[in-house]
Amino acid sequence: MLEWLRRNGFWLRVEAGLTVLGLLAVGVAGPLRVPSEQDVLAALAPQVVAALERVSPAEHHNHGHEVTAGDRVLCAAEPFGFEPPDAQSVSEVRVAYAYYLCAAAPPGTPWDQSARISGPVAVRLSQPPVVRIAQAGAGYPERVKALIPARYQARVNGFADSAVPARLRQRYEEQVAAQA
Repeated sequence: MLEWLRRNGFWLRVEAGLTVLGLLAVGVAGPLRVPSEQDVLAALAPQVVAALERVSPAEHHNHGHEVTAGDRVLCAAEPFGFEPPDAQSVSEVRVAYAYYLCAAAPPGTPWDQSARISGPVAVRLSQPPVVRIAQAGAGYPERVKALIPARYQARVNGFADSAVPARLRQRYEEQVAAQA
């Protein structure tokens, strides 16, 4: 028996060590898992919103949205895709695709009187981010198809989660409409 332990003891220590590490990973740090596509999409939402809210009045005008220097712009976004499609974290994402809604108005303006625009958007996550929106008007569907990859075309027609625009309206009421 002693001879067997001398010959196989190394492997017993290795297996015991791996077992302990496995228990620590599950018990202390939680189960180890690869982030899902939904995890990446959820982490992209704040970055897309920040990029939209930082767009200059001139860029808003180029997107067909009239915004003046005194307006507050608040946005909501629901990402539905990204490039490269196999990215495992936000740091690997180069372009985020989302459905967005922005509302703009001077402080004190009720929601119903704010200028609002919505639709699909492509945001290149560079420094600074680059926001691309299909121009409204004749040929709009073709411009959307050119902007958003075919695999995501089914998601370009609105929010899947109605709570997203509802949260924007609540934010607007608190941060813009309530201001005097």
